[in-house]
Amino acid sequence: MKTNRHTQRQLEFLKAGYLSMNIRSLTSAFNSRFKTSKTEAQVKSTLANHKITCGRKGKDKLTTWYRIFSPDQVQFIRDNYTGRTVAEMTMLFNRHFRTHRSRSQIRNLVRNRKIRSGLTGQFRKGIIPWNTGTKGLTHANSGTFKKGNIPANLRPVGSERYYWKYGVLLKVAERNPYAGFPTRWKLKYVHIWEKANGPVPKGKVVAFIDGDNRNCDIKNLMLISRAELLRLNKHEYKDTPSKLKPSVLALTKLEVKTFARQRVAA
Repeated sequence: MKTNRHTQRQLEFLKAGYLSMNIRSLTSAFNSRFKTSKTEAQVKSTLANHKITCGRKGKDKLTTWYRIFSPDQVQFIRDNYTGRTVAEMTMLFNRHFRTHRSRSQIRNLVRNRKIRSGLTGQFRKGIIPWNTGTKGLTHANSGTFKKGNIPANLRPVGSERYYWKYGVLLKVAERNPYAGFPTRWKLKYVHIWEKANGPVPKGKVVAFIDGDNRNCDIKNLMLISRAELLRLNKHEYKDTPSKLKPSVLALTKLEVKTFARQRVAA
């Protein structure tokens, strides 16, 4: 037979104490009163097992002892926040209570307690902007581009740059499909192949016969499928000796065709 871990006296203490204390305070008081070392989880479990409730709703839960705002301070903010900004409320609060609360602490309090200032962030009728009558006193930023200015780093059409991962990039007079600009940077080898053969078909890619992504000569370009490109990368085609490249390429095409036939047969 299961024995009761708590005496009737202890249960009565928990029942009476839970009406005015939260779990943290109740645990501390219980351990002090009965010389025990119960954890908050153990006390909470005991309350649940014996169906001891505090009688408070969720919104009325007691704050813990380490909360930085007392009920009087919260009420002071409720009474004085209307028509003030967080910065103004912080100054008023610290002056009244002689504290050093930060703006973020006050802001979090009014947000969590849904305390409204009534301010919308818009200019109210009758307010005079701070810069009224200052025309001519402020000037354009010294770094502002003037009309007709050409940036020093502007690259003309036909310029090239190299990126190790993709190869040579060429600036062409084609509309950028993403930004809408009249020019764009495009892979040079793709541009050269399309000039000679038209747009790259869907599912196909342009690759280098010798594996050198700097060699954009039309004779060094070939059109292969993405499946063939995958197999070439698996065989490390780029680092294969030049004499063996034709054999690796032929083997790759054979593997792709064989795999495709096996899929059809299955």
